[in-house]
Amino acid sequence: MAQPFPVAVTAYLSICNCDHAALPVVFSQDPELGECNVCMDIVKWASQLSANLGTISVRQHVAAVCRFMNFYHLYSQGQKLSVQDQTMSVFAYMDFRGTGTKHLNSDHLLHALDWDGVAKTTVSSEFKFLESYAGSDARTLDRRLFRLPMSEVKNLRDQTDDFFIHLAKHRHFWADLRGDDNIRTPKRFRPTSRQKGFRPFPPEEEIRLIIAAESNSVFRAIWILLTYGASHRISEVLNIWQVGILPSSYNREFFGIPADDLPLVLIAHPNESTWLGDFNTNKMTRMEYLLNKYGFQPRPDRSSSDVLYAGFKTKKLFGDYLIAKTWWLNEGAALAFNECVNEIQAFHLRHRTSRKHPYFFINMFARDGRLGEPLTMKRVSKAWADACKRVGITPHVRGRNLHGLRHFTKFYMDELRLSASSIQTMRGDHSIISQDEYGQCATKVNQALTNMKH
Repeated sequence: MAQPFPVAVTAYLSICNCDHAALPVVFSQDPELGECNVCMDIVKWASQLSANLGTISVRQHVAAVCRFMNFYHLYSQGQKLSVQDQTMSVFAYMDFRGTGTKHLNSDHLLHALDWDGVAKTTVSSEFKFLESYAGSDARTLDRRLFRLPMSEVKNLRDQTDDFFIHLAKHRHFWADLRGDDNIRTPKRFRPTSRQKGFRPFPPEEEIRLIIAAESNSVFRAIWILLTYGASHRISEVLNIWQVGILPSSYNREFFGIPADDLPLVLIAHPNESTWLGDFNTNKMTRMEYLLNKYGFQPRPDRSSSDVLYAGFKTKKLFGDYLIAKTWWLNEGAALAFNECVNEIQAFHLRHRTSRKHPYFFINMFARDGRLGEPLTMKRVSKAWADACKRVGITPHVRGRNLHGLRHFTKFYMDELRLSASSIQTMRGDHSIISQDEYGQCATKVNQALTNMKH
């Protein structure tokens, strides 16, 4: 009889007495009995993490443990492994996370994982997540999952059946992971230290050609925003809500600076922001709002295999609403963006898209059920490649990609002779302690940009 796979999956549940509205949990199935239960030790661990980490980070921690559980199920083939073999399973996990499993033959025991290879930084992070789980006082892994031989347990000094304690005991496997008694990532998975060199990006002449030739107002707006909107990532842009595009007058409401007659585009935390479009609403988070109104998770919390997945990297967000301002580097570009916005907002009103989702950038010309649905990362990437080819430019060469626009923006800021502190504030890199301090920084940046217009 075929063995069940996967044996562990993640889901979100509302948990009492934790710092988030909902927590990621792991449901695991006993391969022999077929019973499926919530892993309560992971619930406790996730609850502990939520006191200090954001929702996205907690999800990444829990997902790493769940992923390892599925890997171990295939790796062990249902057999009882020695402690040494269990130790090596972690190394094997890290190896296959780095190389992926899609190159394996269909009869390989790990073929079902269907993993793409990931960067060293991801492997390193996942090792730290597993180590964090091992070090928490919440973990007492179910011995049935790892099928630990009792003879091995008895040989251990503390008589524990905790899998990760066994890893710590086998120092000859673990020797190069430790420094000053702190577990470290294996050397081959530590990102290579190197100074950052020149990062290529498309020249402005090419970008202007691409924008001018783009007939789709949604994509044209995205190209403009990525180029002249002070260094956003495409994933951040895809997480923008309809209530995140506002008149200039809202600058004073949010940031205490005067209106500049340019559209205000807010980057808000996709889970924890409480900006829902109304200053009078209660303090419901975006995660709570999405779950209550639409019944789905924020885009960064979806599975990476979900077509609507769009991550959200750390960006400095401020105030009660956890938002950041888009700083326009070119007034003409901002006005052209506003023309696109008018078309997109008219589409939203006509099709009443807010009944289905809150996102701003959508499919306006799809001929199927995707009409009015949020744009996917895959669709935007294809649109960019098509836009490049339309004007005779080869995409994805020497920075001619979506992320290259972010590097162009940094170059453009330097060309405008903005101060390093202003650039940090505009990019969301600046470490600012309070909302008052952000207001002071925002005032300085606003004055610098205003001075350039005169």
